[in-house]
Amino acid sequence: MTHCGHIRIAGLMLAATTLITPIAFATDYTKTDVRGETYCYPAKHAVKVIEQLSKVKDDKRNIVDVDIMPRFLIYDDGAMPDRYYILDNENITDFTINEDGTIPDFIGRVTAASKDADLCIEDKARAGLKSDDESLYFEMGLSPFFKTSRRSYTIPELKEGMQDGKAHYKAMIPATFRPFMPNTNCLLVKYSDLNAPPRIYAETADGQIALESEYYNEGYVIQLTQLEALNATALTIKGGDYKLAPVPSIATMKRFGVGRPRGPQKTANAAP
Repeated sequence: MTHCGHIRIAGLMLAATTLITPIAFATDYTKTDVRGETYCYPAKHAVKVIEQLSKVKDDKRNIVDVDIMPRFLIYDDGAMPDRYYILDNENITDFTINEDGTIPDFIGRVTAASKDADLCIEDKARAGLKSDDESLYFEMGLSPFFKTSRRSYTIPELKEGMQDGKAHYKAMIPATFRPFMPNTNCLLVKYSDLNAPPRIYAETADGQIALESEYYNEGYVIQLTQLEALNATALTIKGGDYKLAPVPSIATMKRFGVGRPRGPQKTANAAP
């Protein structure tokens, strides 16, 4: 099995004491292990990440980039939160929550709020759960993905994308921790259809060779060293719609307490 994994940058920020997930904020700021019907967390941390990402140089965006897309993910088959809003100097402004969980007005309203504003979630159905429960998960969509989905990527292109991906991740953590940012030496293939079988191959002098991968955090991940060991000239991805992201190792993510496996472990070893 490989040892690479999908990074939810929220977890890396948690390790660096700068948090993104509202559940983590609830733990940190309310000092309770149980969620109430409403819990709030400072908006300034989300603003800081957005601002830092805007400073990433253009030459680090030509192959991979971050498309910030805040949204709620539901993992308990329940409903969306009753309400999500900004509390800013006693003024309350509700966010729009679409049926798919996306929040289209999040960035504009958060960046326009004061530095003391809070983000609040009203979620009566999950009151009483532990503060770190992930049945309701908020993510900002901060993973740097390859900008093209053309099915084939050369090895130099992959290597450059991995280096650029690390630059994006480093921008999202405090400067003190940036020297310790792990290498993004793995690749994650995330199919739009989470039930789609992996079809991931190395292009070699002997033809296409199926690559073994590990299913982690809703995607299939491989190591660059797998391609290098085969003297591959390119990576080919078949199957349905997908996104490709440079990521650090699963072991690293587990060490930070992020990227818990969801669903069964799987390997990709199908014939081309």
